[in-house]
Amino acid sequence: MYEMEFDISYLTSSRLRPRLTSAEKEEQAKRTELEKQQLQADFENRPFIQFNGNLKYHADLIDCALICDNLLEAANKSKDVMVLGFDMEWPFSFKTGSGRTAVIQISPDLNVCYILHVSQLKNLPRSLNELLIHPNIRLAGNNVKNDVRKLARDYVGFDSDRLIENCIDIGVFANSVLPVTQRWSLEKLVDYVLQMRIDKNKKVRMSKWHKFPLSVDQQKYAAIDAYASLLLYLTLKEKKLYSTATR
Repeated sequence: MYEMEFDISYLTSSRLRPRLTSAEKEEQAKRTELEKQQLQADFENRPFIQFNGNLKYHADLIDCALICDNLLEAANKSKDVMVLGFDMEWPFSFKTGSGRTAVIQISPDLNVCYILHVSQLKNLPRSLNELLIHPNIRLAGNNVKNDVRKLARDYVGFDSDRLIENCIDIGVFANSVLPVTQRWSLEKLVDYVLQMRIDKNKKVRMSKWHKFPLSVDQQKYAAIDAYASLLLYLTLKEKKLYSTATR
């Protein structure tokens, strides 16, 4: 009985909507197309995000361990949680699929990015695992939980459950802050939140990340991903604090 009444009410409300004439439909289609063209033009005119800080590229086990030791020391001394921009790269083949994690990018602040080229290492530094699961550390990245799961699959000594506890997925965080919700890519987040573009050059993105040494273009690409992740987190955090303060 109630379902029938609900259905009738729904159908009635639909019928009350005025039907558009052919001319009105055509005009509406034109407006929609113009809006799409304007959005595309706005997007293409936006500047590319750049990392102009200190890029530190390391491939030696001792050097990678030293970087992690220094970050661990800072985490131990910090009274607050340290958020690191975090990302990874690996080779991909349409025949064999994803290769082992080859590059780990860490941005402890907006002025520095560490590129750890680990593809030549049989095992990763113990201090890297200690850093990633440290109670004062959080890893900010888009789909970062999938990244750390892969890291735990690719190398022994990493506990994916403990790693995930320290992850901040920027897309999920964005949905708790922004007026719109969706499944975000890093490219979409940079566009919507920062009003910038991120260069996802397929030639670099699909390059041979396991080959040593990384090219300058590869290093820049890797650094921008980690830098953008941290910048997005800090920007969204500021928006959330502002929104809470003005309620």
